Amino acid sequence: MTLAGADSPSEHLQLAAFTALVAVVFIWLGRRQRRTGRSLLAPNEMMRVGDQLIQPPPPSRGHRTAGGVWIGVGGVFVLPAVFNVVAAIRQLIG
Repeated sequence: MTLAGADSPSEHLQLAAFTALVAVVFIWLGRRQRRTGRSLLAPNEMMRVGDQLIQPPPPSRGHRTAGGVWIGVGGVFVLPAVFNVVAAIRQLIG
């Protein structure tokens, strides 16, 4: 059995594309949360309660830390993408 259960170069490239896409999404979300210091769900939106608008909460250190964690999770997905590209190239060459 080869890396990640893929048998052909095209399967390796499909796995590489998928894991690279997941890595990009996680890193993008992490950078956004780290930059703003706010939640990913509603980062800067004012909320209406009754007849009043409520300001979003101030940036927090916890949200910035969580952003760093999301960047790390995205980094974990970069490595399998690289390995799958290398495995596809090796199968094509030899």
